[in-house]
Amino acid sequence: MTEQNPDETGVWPPPAGDPSWFTPTRRVPRADARVWPPAPPEEPPGSSTVPIPVIGRRPLYQGPPVQPPQRPVQPPPEPVRDAPDPSEAPAASRSAPAGPRSRRRRRPMRRATKIGLQLSGALVLAAAYLAVQVHDELSTYREQYPVASVRYVPQGQSAPLGDATWRLISVKPAPAGSQTPETPGRDMVQIELESTGLTADAKYYTTTLPGFYMADKTGRLWLALAAKTPEELGKGVTGRFTLVSAVPTALEDQVELVLYPTERAGKGEFGPSLRFAR
Repeated sequence: MTEQNPDETGVWPPPAGDPSWFTPTRRVPRADARVWPPAPPEEPPGSSTVPIPVIGRRPLYQGPPVQPPQRPVQPPPEPVRDAPDPSEAPAASRSAPAGPRSRRRRRPMRRATKIGLQLSGALVLAAAYLAVQVHDELSTYREQYPVASVRYVPQGQSAPLGDATWRLISVKPAPAGSQTPETPGRDMVQIELESTGLTADAKYYTTTLPGFYMADKTGRLWLALAAKTPEELGKGVTGRFTLVSAVPTALEDQVELVLYPTERAGKGEFGPSLRFAR
């Protein structure tokens, strides 16, 4: 067995002392060959079926037309301005202080001025408090004593007031044998008044009577008393009141019945009321 150079063959013998069945031999160089996938069979010359197009002569591309370079237009020269004079600086820059301003100490308020301001504030608060109180009292007074408003009812017609509707039936001299007026120069008149309840609270008119008065054209009032009241009065129920009043004899044919929802409203002459024409 001849010795071989491992650098030439690329095979190194096993170490000495190790038996081996492999006997290195010289490697024969070979050309590269295609192993996988198999190469297709070669076509003989002239076996192509694809026609080859004929390429004729075409004009060469000359590119865009070249224009001669134009001379650039130069702008007119700007006028030369004189440099500003440092002595003519803006007034703001001249008047600017060179350093920080010194803070002025705030003078303390005089004691008399301070007391005067406190008294003024107290007076303003007191006036505002009184104004609120007066407004509340006035609102309460207006609720308790509303402004008087009189509704005139034509003869023979009815009008609502409170919880019922009212209609004057007649005003005539009282029959003979009735109550004699205590004041001389007066005559007794008898008034018939019909009432129909609008709500269930109309039943209270049989015990808590409305305010009945006889009035002349100047606004003077004479009290009218209930001589007879209905036994029952309620919603949809009609009853009749019989009233008597002592009026001046000269005004017996002129006085008219004035009705207030309560006796208190009649005494104060405030709130809504009805005046029936004769």
